[in-house]
Amino acid sequence: MGVLTSPVYYLLEILKWIILARVLISWLPMFGVRLDSYNPIIRFVYQLTDPILVPLQRFSRVGMMDLSPIIAFFLVGFIQRLLVGQSIAQTIAFALVLLVAFSVHEFAHAWTAYQLGDPTAKNQGRLTLDPRKHLDVLGSIMVLAVGFGWAKPVPVNPYYLRNGPKTGMAVVAAAGPLSNLILAIIAAIPLRWGLIGTYYFSNYLPNPQQLFLAFIWLNVALLFFNLLPIAPLDGFKVVTGLLPYPTSESFRKLEPAGPMILLILVFLGGRIFTSLIMGPTNFVVGLLT
Repeated sequence: MGVLTSPVYYLLEILKWIILARVLISWLPMFGVRLDSYNPIIRFVYQLTDPILVPLQRFSRVGMMDLSPIIAFFLVGFIQRLLVGQSIAQTIAFALVLLVAFSVHEFAHAWTAYQLGDPTAKNQGRLTLDPRKHLDVLGSIMVLAVGFGWAKPVPVNPYYLRNGPKTGMAVVAAAGPLSNLILAIIAAIPLRWGLIGTYYFSNYLPNPQQLFLAFIWLNVALLFFNLLPIAPLDGFKVVTGLLPYPTSESFRKLEPAGPMILLILVFLGGRIFTSLIMGPTNFVVGLLT
């Protein structure tokens, strides 16, 4: 880092952890811990972070949860990565790949549900490859910031599915990650055959080889991320569908806690969480390329 970028980086690091402190403060009441809103430290945290979070709040609510602190946390981390030399071309490559990978993933859910007899996604305009129908703000930021994320869940009515709600939901859920694996395999073929070259180098525009490698890597990362058996990820529905009764019903009771478990793993799981995704991802990408 340079003389100017180094202080900015460390100021952003302080800001990032103050934002994380606000996340933890907002979680504590859910665990029965009551906080004094007039506490000087808590007031300082809110006053410092409000100018950043308030503009994000209009599109960051999921049910009763306000995810603006999490969005801000990853945005700051993304800016830090640019400061330490992350290629702008690589970021653009990931953004372009994201449009395709998420759109195909959610389309696969919608198409599979429709084929099994559920028109819910089709009736809500989700049986399409239009990325505007599928992209989620926080999930997209997660991809750019840490390499994995999610799109808007496709609505499915399990009681319309011909295979029954349990097995049918498992099939619909598995279709999304499977589509990402298929995309990665298709993109790997021209690379393995030597049909895609670098052709040029740029710090601002991804070259064809860079774009294809990013396409393969991101799709494989989405495959493993979405297969984690944590709600609301696809892996939770797949495992629920595969488990026999009554084990599946006991497992289903974990669903309300899933988003909280996932966020705790993302923030506090560190190497354990990323190794669950990055290790298998790098291995499969190595096999494909």
